[in-house]
Amino acid sequence: MHTTIQHVLVPLDLGPLSARVLDVARAIAAGPVVQLHLLHVLEQPFMTAGPYEFLLPDTPARRERLYTRARARLAAMAEELRLPDRTTTTEVRIGVVSDQIINAAIDYGADLIVLGKHEHRGLLDVLEGDVSEQVSRRLACPVLTIRDHGGTKMAAA
Repeated sequence: MHTTIQHVLVPLDLGPLSARVLDVARAIAAGPVVQLHLLHVLEQPFMTAGPYEFLLPDTPARRERLYTRARARLAAMAEELRLPDRTTTTEVRIGVVSDQIINAAIDYGADLIVLGKHEHRGLLDVLEGDVSEQVSRRLACPVLTIRDHGGTKMAAA
């Protein structure tokens, strides 16, 4: 059996770990005929970022502002990749993050998913599993996780 990777789904939370995830995706996309699909999911209900999360009211104006900002950031990331002879698609979806990643993987026919994995953020992660675990349990394609563990890089000898 020969596995080929043609479509790589790259879900991004647009945080600091996204740059590392894009670096790995860029390396994978250097192979022949690889199409990258960048995805950002606006999760509902909207939450504030940081250690003290709280719900934000959902209004059409807020949703449009978040959507427009996410589209612009993804477009900038796609432009930064600048892969010769191929385009990188970008999409923003709204909903439950793991469900939308799974739906996008099916829609794009993803052969591989490259996503960032943050350290556990609380009891819900322990009970349900984090996004990467939820996605890998529900899809047959491989999921490559790029960890954000705050550790130091190992130097090459």
